[in-house]
Amino acid sequence: MEFMRVAKELTVHSKNNNRGIITFGDGDGWEKQKNTSSFRLFFNEYLIHYQALLESMEWTFPTHFAEARIAMECLFVAPHVSSLGWFQKWEEMKGGDSNVDSILGLEGWRVSQESLMEAKQMVREGESKYGVKIEGNNMNMMVLEWRGAPLVRVSAWR
Repeated sequence: MEFMRVAKELTVHSKNNNRGIITFGDGDGWEKQKNTSSFRLFFNEYLIHYQALLESMEWTFPTHFAEARIAMECLFVAPHVSSLGWFQKWEEMKGGDSNVDSILGLEGWRVSQESLMEAKQMVREGESKYGVKIEGNNMNMMVLEWRGAPLVRVSAWR
């Protein structure tokens, strides 16, 4: 959330009065879990997220890059798979409003159908196990999925 506050300040105080667009990527699955009522459900959602992430890496990487895949899993995924860390996130989530537009007064920047179609072509939706969809109150969030499980959400704000 701190990133969004700083980004908003930069766009508001721009010398050339160009407000700009803030793009925020969430690869942790936070957006979906923030409305979860119990820790058990929150925990299960995180398990599904990280299982899908690891599975997508395993299926996508060629076998001759197995060591590179394992290194990426150890360096970038494993540190985030922690029941204690997830419990702390859940406690933080319960403690306050994490809705970007209500906190910062930002307006969601709608993702175009053209961008959606380009993303679907890039991931070969229909031929691969990846999918792309648009979500959010303002249709400002593009979601990359693996077999229906969200991997990454990217939202645009103004």
